[in-house]
Parts: sequence; C-alpha cells; structure tokens
Amino acid sequence: MLRGLKWRGHGTAARPSAIRRLLVPLDGSVEAASAIDPALRIARSLQVPVELMTVHEPVHGTWARDIDDTAAGLLYEHVEVAVVGAGWAGDVIVEAVAEHPGTVVCMATHSRDRFSRLVAGSVTEHVLRHAEAPVVMVGPRYLPGEAEGLYERAVVCCDGGHRDEVTLAAAESWARQLKLELELVHVLGRGADDGTAARISDAAVRLEENGLAARATVTTGADPAESLIELFAQRPGALAVLVSHARVGLPRIVLGSVSSKMLEASPIPLLLTRVP
Repeated sequence: MLRGLKWRGHGTAARPSAIRRLLVPLDGSVEAASAIDPALRIARSLQVPVELMTVHEPVHGTWARDIDDTAAGLLYEHVEVAVVGAGWAGDVIVEAVAEHPGTVVCMATHSRDRFSRLVAGSVTEHVLRHAEAPVVMVGPRYLPGEAEGLYERAVVCCDGGHRDEVTLAAAESWARQLKLELELVHVLGRGADDGTAARISDAAVRLEENGLAARATVTTGADPAESLIELFAQRPGALAVLVSHARVGLPRIVLGSVSSKMLEASPIPLLLTRVP
C-alpha cells in the first residue's frame, strides 16, 4: 500500500540550494555535448555561468579536445572552461559539486549504459549516487527545441509514495528560481484509485496558495513509463522532475523500471533528485 502524501511545502525533505552555476562534463562525444543545451536554457534564465569540464585522459583518449572551440561557439556570455589534468571523471564531478554549493550537473547518458541497470563504475552511476545535488540527465532521444527558448514548465512525476515529498521540494525550488509552472502528474493503474489523485490535486492547490502556478494531471495506463513519455512528447520545452531510486551500497545502481524507461525514451530532460 502506498503511503499517503503528506507534503505541505515544508518538512523533512532537503531543500535544494540556489542554482549558482551549471556544470557540463564533456568527453568528446556527441552524446555528452547534448547536455549543453539544457544547461544553457537554465543558465540564461538565471544569468549564472556554465562551466564545460573535461578530464584529460591521454591513455583512453576520452577527453574533449575541442572544448575551447565548443565554448567559443555558444551564444552565451558566461561560459567557462575547465580541463582537469588528472583523476577519474566521476570523482572529479562529485568533488566539483561539493566544493561549489549551488552547482547543478547537466550530463547525458549514452545508449550503451543500458538504462535499466547502469554498469557499476560508470561516471553516470557515480554522480547519481554521490553528488549532493540534483542532476539534470539527457537521454539519447532528447529533442532540443529553439536555441533561445527558456523552460516554462516542470512536469513533476508523483507516485503517491513517501518520495513525493522530495520530488515536490525540488520542483518548488526550481519553479521559484526559473519561474516555472508546475504540473503534478500521476498515472493511475488499471485498478481503483487509492486516493493518490486527490492528494496530488491537494498538493497543487497548496502550491498555488504559496504563490506558484500549479495544476494536477491524472492519467491512466497499464505502463506508467509509457504514459509519462507520451505526456512528455506533448510538453516540449518542459523539464521532468522525479526521484532517483539509487540504492547506495549495491554493486549496481538501480533506477527502477519506470525511471530507466523514461531516461531511455524521454524527449525532455529529467531532473533527478535523491531521497536524503
């Protein structure tokens, strides 16, 4: 049985800090570079810097050799470049987040990550497991919109469980900073509603009472991931917000079937945040 949603705009969920910079790790691949677009959209809204970072790995040849040219070609004034001379990219990214509070990592997954189970030791796994900040993830089916477009809406994925408190806290923080409309979405299964839809609607009302534009959307479907992906396709220019089901201590990071399917097929970026 699902626990009742008790979020009230306050509570035990850790509040994300103010966004002060966007960090985009690059390894020279086209896939990694696709994360630059959402980082720029967020940065333009807040007029904060975007840092393109690569870790020099001469043995494997996986660093971004043309990172300076990439930065010079971006239509944004506040772009910085960091070339780290040694270390493993996963550790470097996590340390950068810890050293600079307010850093948001924007990174892309590669199709070879196999999504449902990210291979232990991957940079993606390490950042999702250890970074003390939400991570914006871009999957292989991400569809960038207009180059100058800003995000206007966040689609907040709610399942009615205790994790929704964390999801909503992150969504509220980002909505206030980026002036986003919040759409709280819940997918009902084929069975009877257990009251989650009403609780999601109540949460949207409380957000509006706190000065945010918010509404609730309840849809039905046998596969929640497919239903959400279809909805994402109808929300170009939006961010999706959900909780990562990362389990510290396991040899592999398990995102959960719904989260992994969304990451694999989502046309919009996913803002993943962990339960403290």
